[in-house]
Amino acid sequence: MKILLIGPIGSGKGTQGEMLSEYLHLPLISVGQVLRDLSPDHPWFGEINKAMLAGNPAPQDKVASLLKEIVAGKEFERGYIMDGWGRALEDWQYFDPDYDKVIVINVSPETSVSRLSTRRTCESCGAVYNIVSKPPKVEGVCDRCGGVLKQREDDTEEAVKRRLEIYNNETVKTIDRFRSEGKLIEVDGEGTAEEVFEDIKKHFVK
Repeated sequence: MKILLIGPIGSGKGTQGEMLSEYLHLPLISVGQVLRDLSPDHPWFGEINKAMLAGNPAPQDKVASLLKEIVAGKEFERGYIMDGWGRALEDWQYFDPDYDKVIVINVSPETSVSRLSTRRTCESCGAVYNIVSKPPKVEGVCDRCGGVLKQREDDTEEAVKRRLEIYNNETVKTIDRFRSEGKLIEVDGEGTAEEVFEDIKKHFVK
């Protein structure tokens, strides 16, 4: 089964993706993490990093090439959960995973800005925390690997608003497409992570 997670920044896609990955025993692919993990020696690093810091999408053709290489791995034969690819119809020209289900997590713009201003990411392993709703056990230290937690440069208010604008412009047609195909699952992301996940689980009864 191949599942796509869609939602504005701060909607909790990463957290829900991790929980759903464990629940369904499917690997999670975070496109944002894939791009942030690019080595500075990679030929596309400069172009992709510049776009991300400005709050703009990375070049679709290059992202598609990276994802195709990843999903060709044996561990993805049973399927996967994708966070961050397929929000725009133009994406399909480069890579169409043929998703079975598409989960849209809806939150208000105010919630996005609020959550992003308190989000912290581990510099070492990429784990994501929120100092209000999901704080680490030790302030500034990752529970998972002991790495340093920092606020990402693309979590500034200006970059957040730019990314929200892009999201709203891109996703309307995509959501309508999946709704017409009967693949769309819409959930309210304003509650706690546990409440949102309980809503999602209803659509994946084992």
